[in-house]
Amino acid sequence: MRVIEAEAKAMLARRGIAIPQPSRMVRGDEQVEGAAQPAAVKAQTLSGKRAEAGLVQLVAGADVPDAVSRIRQAMKDSGQAPVVLVEGQADIAAEYYLAWRVDDLSQRYVMMVSSAGGSDIEERGDTIAQYFHSPLVELQAYHCLPTLLESGIARDHLGAVARFAVSLFDVMREEDAALLEINPLVITGRGQAMACDAKLVLDDNAARRHTDRADLVSASLQTGELTRLERRAADEGFTFVELDGPVALFTSGAGLGMCLLDMLADVDLPAANFSDATGGSSPETFARMGQVVFELAERDGVEAIVLFFVLAATSLKGIADSIALLLDQAVPPKPVVVGLIAAGAAEREMSLETAKEMVASRGYVCVSGLAEAVDAVREITGAAKG
Repeated sequence: MRVIEAEAKAMLARRGIAIPQPSRMVRGDEQVEGAAQPAAVKAQTLSGKRAEAGLVQLVAGADVPDAVSRIRQAMKDSGQAPVVLVEGQADIAAEYYLAWRVDDLSQRYVMMVSSAGGSDIEERGDTIAQYFHSPLVELQAYHCLPTLLESGIARDHLGAVARFAVSLFDVMREEDAALLEINPLVITGRGQAMACDAKLVLDDNAARRHTDRADLVSASLQTGELTRLERRAADEGFTFVELDGPVALFTSGAGLGMCLLDMLADVDLPAANFSDATGGSSPETFARMGQVVFELAERDGVEAIVLFFVLAATSLKGIADSIALLLDQAVPPKPVVVGLIAAGAAEREMSLETAKEMVASRGYVCVSGLAEAVDAVREITGAAKG
């Protein structure tokens, strides 16, 4: 779940991390009075590039009500819920970039830091230094120092930034976050490290440990952004994101889904959606998930459907039965390619050949390779072979 800046900063403040003060989140048509000091007025959205859209304004204290009114109206005009953060402006001596993320490949936390904080950090990726930290080791400030030096952080700011990095890491773990990004991380005139903006992405797999997440404004905003099918998929308990391409996808595992997404894009057949279902889903739940994909595929512009599942230890029989139930319950609106790859442990109840025969007996192509699946889609759609 993505978290708006105001709520992300509130989480930081509860753990002693400095944020600009005073700070207030304004919802709906709440009245706002002028402030005693210059203020930053910021639209609270789940997407970036707010400043370029005029949704972040630095104003004199007396101008706060007018700035809130302007931003609120702009949000309403674009169909967004009017949520605005009003906070004091920081005394900025230096701006840096600092973030923690989870690296799934190395199974470690990664600190990313740059001395070039502020807007457009994406275009200055060459300035970012990284430090990989094992989750089995308690983080200390001295672990961060070599990377901070490498990134060009001023030496007289190293102590403050290193301590800030450790505090941020603690929030990352306690909140079960996948990403926590501070840009800019400000050093004030008094040498204090302060979070002047915050981007937080929480791991949905840990939601059961954080029952209060459902009460966040961010949760309602994220739900409000979902399409009808995305909301239906969320209610069924699986991941589904609508895209703009001609190939509808239903896969097991986010990594497999992203791989197919990339392979299809490489042959100019972008996906119509991203989806992810776990192998432990019941046949009935699995079928309901597939029906969402089939409903998407009814749309003009979608030309083919790919169902692809890679199984290491999950029983192939369970997946094969689920596919059979899906194909028997609902006639696919577009041509279907089924992909199955199974390790030996997955074939304990049914062989791969038997599963492929089950699919073929229903009149559908069944392959055992990603490249084969892409070639089959290209043949279906009439795409030129490259």
